[in-house]
Amino acid sequence: MNTAFDRPTPKFVLVIEDDYALASNLGSSLAEMGLKVVGPAASVETALKYIEDFPQIEVAILDINLGGTMVFPVADELSRRNVPFFFATGYSREVVPPRFADRIFVDKPLDRGAISIALSECQRPAEKAPVLQKNLILSALSARESDVIQPHLKPVRLVQGEVLERQFGEITALSFIETGIVSLVALSLDGSQVEAGLIGREGATGTGLLEGDWHTSYKMMVQIEGTAQRIEIDSFLRLTKKAPRLRSLLTSFSRSLAIQISYTALANGRYSIEQRLARWLLMLNDRVDVQALSLTHEYMAFMLGVRRPGVTGALHVLEGEKLIRSIRGKVIVVDRDGLIRKAHGSYGIPEKEYERLMGFPLRGCDSVARNIPTPGAISAQELKRCPGKLRPR
Repeated sequence: MNTAFDRPTPKFVLVIEDDYALASNLGSSLAEMGLKVVGPAASVETALKYIEDFPQIEVAILDINLGGTMVFPVADELSRRNVPFFFATGYSREVVPPRFADRIFVDKPLDRGAISIALSECQRPAEKAPVLQKNLILSALSARESDVIQPHLKPVRLVQGEVLERQFGEITALSFIETGIVSLVALSLDGSQVEAGLIGREGATGTGLLEGDWHTSYKMMVQIEGTAQRIEIDSFLRLTKKAPRLRSLLTSFSRSLAIQISYTALANGRYSIEQRLARWLLMLNDRVDVQALSLTHEYMAFMLGVRRPGVTGALHVLEGEKLIRSIRGKVIVVDRDGLIRKAHGSYGIPEKEYERLMGFPLRGCDSVARNIPTPGAISAQELKRCPGKLRPR
């Protein structure tokens, strides 16, 4: 059965494939469809040169592994030029970065009918999520995936001190944080405890579920009150097969959270209380829209795992250097750039890694609008993507 295109047939198709026989057969099939083949390109370098030399390319077909090198730099360049593409590969979606997880996949060996359908489908305008989400992961979903998950989400209020997950307890729901901060608190057998990591609007709780772990080794507690979108575990597990980009984003977030936790351990072991406090305030500031944070000395001492007098002294140092103001249970960030310098390298790497893994900045478009000079600096291209809602790369 012939498959007709819903859109005008593209004249030039870029083929990226390192297997000569497959590339030859694919080129012949495309030519029989009346298309003009550019390539095939057997390497990332050759593919990028074809893109530069043939601006009339209207669609591309990408193998993922080109002689041991992944094709994703080419996919990024095609995205930058708004050229639609799909993957023709033997790999699963799990190997691609989150920003490409919702692209069309055609399995090898290649079928002419499947290629024809994919060419037609990927020519259609990209869908935009209809609902402006406060959570960055939910905001990065396509309209299709957003429509799939939205009926299962329940808005909830996060109350300071509320325990969302108990250490060694079973996870019953995922919370996509919208506002506020949730802390991962590590507890020892003798009852000692310290904050190991934190989650705000950039992430969600319960990420271990994707690896089959229904329990948590931490106590998950609300540090700063706010709101979240919550989904029950049974619904979430059913939806992951229908929402590959959601699964990919959560997997990448889980990785970024592990990196954050490891650098918290480094900060706790190697940096002074003043430097650790500066880093912690920056991390909170990344995840909220206000400069004034509702934090008592007792609570900060608990989260940093130090005595209250230590926190009081550190606050006096930061305030004396005009980096913050501390009044009536609130800490106001006055000089963010100064706090970054004060953190002395303990802040920045996990934030940059989040952007690399997720494909968008930790601070969302807020950092672009205010030109915040974090280590994960935003490019001019990122600035163009930010108006309206956060969109994936």
